[in-house]
Amino acid sequence: MTPVMKSAYRSVMFFIGQRELEMQYKMNRMVAQCRQKCESMQEKFTEKLEQLHTAYQKMAKRCQMMEQEIESLSKDKQELQEKFSEKARQKRKLDEMYDQLRSEYESNKRSAIQPANNFFSRNDPDLFSNPAATMMDNRDPIRK
Repeated sequence: MTPVMKSAYRSVMFFIGQRELEMQYKMNRMVAQCRQKCESMQEKFTEKLEQLHTAYQKMAKRCQMMEQEIESLSKDKQELQEKFSEKARQKRKLDEMYDQLRSEYESNKRSAIQPANNFFSRNDPDLFSNPAATMMDNRDPIRK
């Protein structure tokens, strides 16, 4: 190998080494940027995950409260249905009693309206039909 060729070979090798270093520098810089973006995305993901977990816990508590409220309302509904059925039974009984009393009242009313024959019957003559004749006939025997 001639010195010129050695010098050219070294120059080419230097150039290739420089390009390699330059590429490695650019690659390291890109890797650092990607790593930084990944870390930033990881932080945002973690933050969103925590927000989601918090929202999930709130919704779970809310669901639990609503289930308790539903249970309470169903108990109240059951009690009200029982009270309603009892009141309906009492009303039916009162209606029956009212109908019975009303029929008794109507029966008594009809019997009171009908004229009673010989209720106050008198055998005494009418004093006002012929006053002179009746008074003379009904005089005390002592006066005669």
